[in-house]
Amino acid sequence: MKKQEAQRGQMLLVVVLTMIVALTVGLSVVSRTITNLRISKQSEESQRAFQAAEAGIEKTLESGVESANPQSLGNNAQYMTSVNNPSGNALILNGNEVVEQDVGIDLWLSDYPNYSNQICPSSCAVSIHFNTIEQSCSAGSGNNTRSGLEVVVLSGVISNPTINKYLFDPCSGRTPGADNAGGRTTIDATTFQHGVSIPVTSGIIARVIPIYNSVKIGVTSSVNIPVQGRIIESIGESGETIRKVQYFSSHPQLPLEIFPYSIISQ
Repeated sequence: MKKQEAQRGQMLLVVVLTMIVALTVGLSVVSRTITNLRISKQSEESQRAFQAAEAGIEKTLESGVESANPQSLGNNAQYMTSVNNPSGNALILNGNEVVEQDVGIDLWLSDYPNYSNQICPSSCAVSIHFNTIEQSCSAGSGNNTRSGLEVVVLSGVISNPTINKYLFDPCSGRTPGADNAGGRTTIDATTFQHGVSIPVTSGIIARVIPIYNSVKIGVTSSVNIPVQGRIIESIGESGETIRKVQYFSSHPQLPLEIFPYSIISQ
């Protein structure tokens, strides 16, 4: 009798242990499934939010008008956009992004698209700043190369502009005929290691071209620099997920009919 009771007790213990193990495994599987579902939902919402932000950029580019109020896309996602027109006494060109080496960017010294309100009718100076980190001087290209700068300025009468070309290099003796570059300046929390001053009289447009390396380009002046394009910021939202996209829409590239590329490439 006692032996049978002992056997029943052992079997009960085995059953209890088996149930505990099965319950633990089951809870682990359920927990992992719930986690995977949560991650999948978050990934889906993140993708929808990002697509909504991109849709906001496209809609704003088409209409030219920001959407300060949420705009629903019908898939449980929405977006809002804001537009900033960079201009003034101190700004960073190309939407605060790096300007490609040997490609450059336009600096508008008059209002697009009619070249009206040319700055500095009786002459002034516009300062251009570059190299946000201190880099070594080298004759070749590479990530450790300190950038130089080429600036071509159109000024005067629109139908027959005056063209002035300037070369600046903070590495002494590296670029024949280049002038030296000056010291530090901070614009919108970005510190530029070097800067140069460009004389301008009745400015129309300028082409600023980094040489030896790609860099950010900043501009300061005692007069207001005209609008350089549009910075569109779009916020997409889906569920609890928010994604932000920023896009810089510049004015059309330098018109070849008034500023042939051959002038820059010489």
